[in-house]
Amino acid sequence: MYPVITISREFGSGGHSIGMAVAEKLGIPFLDSKIVEEVAKESGFAKDYVKEQDEMANYPELFITANIFSTNYLDTPQEQIQQIQSDYIVEQAKKGPCVIAGRCADYVLENAD
Repeated sequence: MYPVITISREFGSGGHSIGMAVAEKLGIPFLDSKIVEEVAKESGFAKDYVKEQDEMANYPELFITANIFSTNYLDTPQEQIQQIQSDYIVEQAKKGPCVIAGRCADYVLENAD
């Protein structure tokens, strides 16, 4: 897996702007709202719904719980979205270095292969 910079943030903290500036300076991809778009495509849920669920569930405990179980056992749309998002983050980290803002990427990547 390639080096990945993850930026944990709170609403209004400027994490998006900082992440974009870091990625631009390093010449590597910046992943933020692109993750929402890709998860919407993969899941079949509307982009606005994915964004809403992401904002409600951006807590590490939920990602850890979602990653423990196979997608065959995910009951709620929120759990499905979290799993797809986690898989996408890991996939991008395997493709090359990048900067990821939010989405508990630090927790998702902590034990990724």
